[in-house]
Amino acid sequence: MSSSFLFVNKDAGSSSLTRSTAAEQSSINSHVQRGRRHIRSGNHSGRTTSRARRKSIRDASNGEKDDINVDVPSQGTDLQDTLPSSHRRTSTSSELPSRSRSLTHGSTVSATSQSITFESRPDIIPEHSTSGKSRAGRRGSIISPVSSRAHIPSPQDITQFSSNYLDPFALSATKLDSHAAMLCNYFADIYHPSVWNAERWGSQDGRYTHMPSARVIVQRAMQSDIEMNAMLACMASRRENVDGLSNQGTDKYMGSALMAVRKSFATASKDQLLIVIFHLFAGEAYRQNYQAAAIHMKAAKNLFSWWGGINNVPDPAVRELFILGDLHMSAVVLQPCQLPCVYDPGPYWATTPPDLQLAPEQGLERAAMGFRGASMDDFLPKQLDSVVDEIAECAWVLHNGTQKPSATSQHAVKWVQWRSAAIRYRLLALEFSDPSLEAIRVALLLWVLITTVLLGLRMLGPRIAPKLQLLLYTASSARHHWRNQVEIQMWVTSMGAMCAVPDSEVESWCVRKLFDLGLAENIRLFRKIHGPATTTVDVLKNFQEKFFYYDKVQRPRLERLAKLLLVDSNLTAQVTPPDSSSRSTAIHAETDWISQSLDRSTFSGLQQSDLAWL
Repeated sequence: MSSSFLFVNKDAGSSSLTRSTAAEQSSINSHVQRGRRHIRSGNHSGRTTSRARRKSIRDASNGEKDDINVDVPSQGTDLQDTLPSSHRRTSTSSELPSRSRSLTHGSTVSATSQSITFESRPDIIPEHSTSGKSRAGRRGSIISPVSSRAHIPSPQDITQFSSNYLDPFALSATKLDSHAAMLCNYFADIYHPSVWNAERWGSQDGRYTHMPSARVIVQRAMQSDIEMNAMLACMASRRENVDGLSNQGTDKYMGSALMAVRKSFATASKDQLLIVIFHLFAGEAYRQNYQAAAIHMKAAKNLFSWWGGINNVPDPAVRELFILGDLHMSAVVLQPCQLPCVYDPGPYWATTPPDLQLAPEQGLERAAMGFRGASMDDFLPKQLDSVVDEIAECAWVLHNGTQKPSATSQHAVKWVQWRSAAIRYRLLALEFSDPSLEAIRVALLLWVLITTVLLGLRMLGPRIAPKLQLLLYTASSARHHWRNQVEIQMWVTSMGAMCAVPDSEVESWCVRKLFDLGLAENIRLFRKIHGPATTTVDVLKNFQEKFFYYDKVQRPRLERLAKLLLVDSNLTAQVTPPDSSSRSTAIHAETDWISQSLDRSTFSGLQQSDLAWL
């Protein structure tokens, strides 16, 4: 038999071997137990004298090196007659290691200083069976000859079903290479925690409610080529378009996922289709293919109706993934959400138990004073005024709930995550004909995004900033739209500058606009009054705090804005219109698919079913 085995005992007490033949089981037992102490059963006839025998053998070996003969009582010497002639053996002799194992019936052991010799009597043959029906016979079988080496180690490498170390037992439905394995780990360790990042802020060990579901999704994907390719496509798209890493294989995985869906569409379960749709939706949204993402979202909504609405989807983690993903994409295109936000926790002090409150109810009348006061009467519509109050409460909890991990802070940041989601949902549902009010709405949306969403400043902000720039340019053509609310206009413009891609045309335009509004001159006068110790960053921070400001997130961008204002302080503020020929075309291309119904004739080659979205 080969020296490598597919199956071995887990331990000496294991009662289960394999479904191999009796001979294979015997060989496996012999190999595994070699060099290990053999525990005899309690009813063995030689049990009471085994220690005496071993002691006598050791004494004789250390003494005069005389041969010692030990006769073991026989239990059925008449079995010789029942064995086939092929099993009748003559006297054999082989050397065993000096560490003696148990003796078989009808055998003689002679001990010398070099070795212990096993001799089998020809007239007494131990019970032996190859049929596998009698375990007692196998216990008394003849010991196979071994070499005189002191110890034969177990095999170092157990034979595997697959040569792929990433999938040694060939369980994955999709071939796993090192890149695919990296993307799977990226999903579980980077992407999945980032979705509920706000909740992790208040946890001492970084845990969050749906943390176990990450591994479950990966394990399910290992068993389904549809889920695996969809997940790999989503993660590759995120790494390419968010992390800025090229050649991640998005197109390859996306194509494989679509082909797998078409092939297994009729047999896949609805739960499986739902997670596949989310991966495809998110993957297309990451690479700004919003029309394709909208088609996937439409398919998801059809699936939700099968359950009776998104509230009845069995997996809460999947529900939240869709709601948050829909919020992110809707924010980028500045359109109302496709899905309802069903997790609004309500006002903080009205819904939080007293023992979980960060502090007694606070008066927030002086919060966001830039939006309040007599001069603001009738400037903001009631809808925006109400949203400002909600953001002020959310900002207070955000400031005080992220100081140190505790039960109250964990509850607070979870409240912030879903309260901010509800605020974004309401902001996206609003629409004003006045471009200045639209600019304020978008600036408020930007602030909530960059302070409560992990990708707010990395991805969402840079994609929304060009749209804010276009609104500011439109509103600047008629100054009466702002009703002389220059400070609000400065704050909105500064949000565009801080959220824009560094060194981009959008950032440069917003900085020039701030000069035109007189921000640089106001900073110079403020520093002249309060002394040179007051830096530009201090002045900008003081100004931002009149509206909304979160230092942990905004500090680096605020310092960059201060540097840009100092560098460009000698330049003449000359506002130029954005490149509307290219930028407005791109904006309309991104948003028209939402406002217009999808032309199903484009997909006339597909079956017209609720889920035939590909």
